[in-house]
Amino acid sequence: MIEIAPPKATSLISPRLTVLVNTIDEKGKLNSSPYSWVFPLSFSPPLVGVSIGKNKLTLLNARKNGEFVVCVVSPDFGQQAVTCEQKHVPGERLWKKQGLHSQKSEKIAVPRIKESKAILECKATKFLEFGGDHVILVGEVVYARAEASLDEINPLLHAGGEKFRKIGEEITLKRGR
Repeated sequence: MIEIAPPKATSLISPRLTVLVNTIDEKGKLNSSPYSWVFPLSFSPPLVGVSIGKNKLTLLNARKNGEFVVCVVSPDFGQQAVTCEQKHVPGERLWKKQGLHSQKSEKIAVPRIKESKAILECKATKFLEFGGDHVILVGEVVYARAEASLDEINPLLHAGGEKFRKIGEEITLKRGR
């Protein structure tokens, strides 16, 4: 084993699911930004968390409007999705410039990305601040939709930096419940 410097320790719990988090501003303009610090928090109620930099538009919009959509990214539009993190003028629609398409959501005002094969529509319930450089946006899932299997969804995983991976072979392990 080798020693890992504490600032690099988060790389040990990678790869992580890559998603686009969609929010809207006060004028109803869609913002779609890629994140890989996204995780389930609870089965009942169904809660998800997204760790977001404190000054990101995604966080500001979610605080103002109280809604967001988690759109799972797959390799077929991975480059387009990741490019949506470029610095830009607020209101500029990077998702549209990248050839992605918005689609009306079922239960909330924030649109989803049509290319995504799995989506979670969420109502923001909490914003957890803990002294770090990120805030955890907590949302209750009010609607979800996905392709029939994990293989069909084909989620893109972020290993770190510019390195990404695909889901590999499925294995079955007995659990001690």
